[in-house]
Amino acid sequence: MNTRSTAGTTSRVHYIDNLRWITISLLVLYHACMAYNTWGEKNYIFFKDLKPLAFVVVLISPWFMPLMFLLAGVSASYSLSKRGFGQFISERFKRLGIPLVIGLIINTPILSYIADITHNHYQGNFIQHYVIFYSRFTDLSGYDGGFALGHLWFLLALILISLIACVVIRLLPQNRTVLMITGIVLAVAGVAAFDVKLLGKPLITYLCAFLLGYYFFSKKEFVKKLAGFKWEFVAVFAVTAIANAVLYIFAAGPKILNNICNYSSLITGVIALICVAHDHLDLTGKRMQIFSKLSYLFYIVHFPVVVLSQYFLGLTGMSIILNFFLTLVIAYPVSYFISLLISKVRSYYFG
Repeated sequence: MNTRSTAGTTSRVHYIDNLRWITISLLVLYHACMAYNTWGEKNYIFFKDLKPLAFVVVLISPWFMPLMFLLAGVSASYSLSKRGFGQFISERFKRLGIPLVIGLIINTPILSYIADITHNHYQGNFIQHYVIFYSRFTDLSGYDGGFALGHLWFLLALILISLIACVVIRLLPQNRTVLMITGIVLAVAGVAAFDVKLLGKPLITYLCAFLLGYYFFSKKEFVKKLAGFKWEFVAVFAVTAIANAVLYIFAAGPKILNNICNYSSLITGVIALICVAHDHLDLTGKRMQIFSKLSYLFYIVHFPVVVLSQYFLGLTGMSIILNFFLTLVIAYPVSYFISLLISKVRSYYFG
């Protein structure tokens, strides 16, 4: 039975946990669709450009990662209030650093191996490919079979952003005027820097989102006030997100209108989803607790499962549409099962 969280009875903010795992679950769909993108990205496996599936990717792309970093900032606020900076940083390295290292040994080599087979007709086996993986350093995508961060860039970025954020939080005075100015600066800088790429990612935007989560979206009254306008945010988000994807995939412009819709879907999407979650996802129950607990493991595991499913289904000669739907049917439960298994093994040996 689901119950709402109440002040003083739980240290968890359930709607944040639930929004995180629901958002992460979209990645199976997102990465399955990437094999059909229309903008020439190789991906780790590519079948054919299909506009309806590419539409899904563009629909999700503007707001997905900013929301993830904002949620991480909210969680950091609660974590820092309990642990302090030293313990928080130690926990970040333990919770994110160890999976990152393991993932670079197991997960991303699988992605690069499949990419080398499908794009470059590599003939060797997976073990032999390790030599290529750890000796070929190009753009870190792994699309050429070389070393790849893959989707694990998020873990590395979250570690770095958490460290930078701790410095900012430590140095920034905690008073109302400073916070108001900080909020405006972070919001403007986050949007303005969306097209500024560091290591191929808008890391400045993600840092701003993290800090906005820490300073503002972790405050119950702030989110409650925003939630009073949630359907207005949802309406603008839906219109601009769809318009952005239609203009990019089907209409090819005009570019300025496309950019306006892109930025609008970023801003209103993050706010709308937080507000809807605040009012409708502040629930707890056994299944939700399990999904929440497994969210980061699911993130780490899902991509190789998606790519391997697409690859082996592709060997059967089935249609690419059937491949897409069967990939979703396979990847969701398999990713969940592997995540659950890892969680149980980790709990058994490490507590």
